Amino acid sequence: MNLANIDPKKREQYLMMICGVIVLIALIPIGYYLFGSDVSNMKKRIAAANDDIQKLETKRLAGLKYERQIKQNAADALPEDTALAAAEYKNWLTTLASASRFEGAQVNNTGTTPIRAKLGRGQTSQQGPDTYYTNFKFSVSGKTTLNDLGRFLQQFYEVKTPHLIRSMTIKPDTSTAQRSNAQRGNQQQGNVQQGNATAQRVDVTMNIEAISIPQTTNKTFEARRKEEDTTDYRGMIATLVNRNFFLPFVPQQPPPPPITPPTVAAASKYTKLIGVTWSNDRGQAWFNFLLEGRQRIFKVGDRFPVGAATCTIEAINPDNTVEVRVESRDRETGEMIREVYALSVTDTFFDGEFLYDLDDLDDEDETPQQTATVSEAEAGSEV
Repeated sequence: MNLANIDPKKREQYLMMICGVIVLIALIPIGYYLFGSDVSNMKKRIAAANDDIQKLETKRLAGLKYERQIKQNAADALPEDTALAAAEYKNWLTTLASASRFEGAQVNNTGTTPIRAKLGRGQTSQQGPDTYYTNFKFSVSGKTTLNDLGRFLQQFYEVKTPHLIRSMTIKPDTSTAQRSNAQRGNQQQGNVQQGNATAQRVDVTMNIEAISIPQTTNKTFEARRKEEDTTDYRGMIATLVNRNFFLPFVPQQPPPPPITPPTVAAASKYTKLIGVTWSNDRGQAWFNFLLEGRQRIFKVGDRFPVGAATCTIEAINPDNTVEVRVESRDRETGEMIREVYALSVTDTFFDGEFLYDLDDLDDEDETPQQTATVSEAEAGSEV
């Protein structure tokens, strides 16, 4: 199209239209520059507002959950009167320690701390609860046995009161064991059972915490048992009681290289007493058979082989020594040799202290033997 041949008015209209299009195209980047950042900021603010709404909803649901938990625990919490709560809970701990045969039990209230609510901006102490809960701390100490300690723990955790044992220290009660050993002297098997109860006595210290909630309706403290508690407290306590806390920790080591089967005499150097535990006033001797790569537990009367010799547990003493009868046949004469040795923890049969030869004792002086009949195949349990 030749603009020179077009009517001047139409030509002006065409030129105006072209200029308008050029101006609009030029205004697009300017408009985006002026208003695009505002749109992006608005989108970000909307996204941030949605996130805040989600967080507030999550907090609201969590608050409802915590409120339900508070209502559930409030029915069994300590009374709101802190002085009354501390006194009654202390009396309950004292009664529980006495029922669990704690000797010289000491129960003390070591602290009462109110946990207060944090006020938000613009809030005053009159708005909302002033205290979330009150934390009570108690210490319980005394001398007892692992069995009685297990009874204390079982009864402690069977009640619904919101409380817990924050820490517990268990130490062997060496004073009673030493007194028992001094009184025992050189008595033999007939008096072995005496002192077993004192040999397993321990010195216990516990730090306990309990709480009082303002929403509670309790005017006095009452230890109510849990209705439907499926926790196997008895099994847990049995695991605690049967564990030997006082053996030295031995880190696990890689298995030793294969050992050439030794002679009968060498077998006694590789059978070691590694510990003694007590359960229901009965001792258990732990032996490590290094050549076999296993450990076994024996009680009084159990028989087991060490090389070509037959060994029988004669006594497990309160001082954690084990008396073992060793029967072996002399290679040259063929005669049966019966000897009794005392083993201490970490002793092998080769290192044991010789006590006496049974063949040299007169009938009236012979140590009474256990009447238990345990077959060699059944004796001892493998760890």
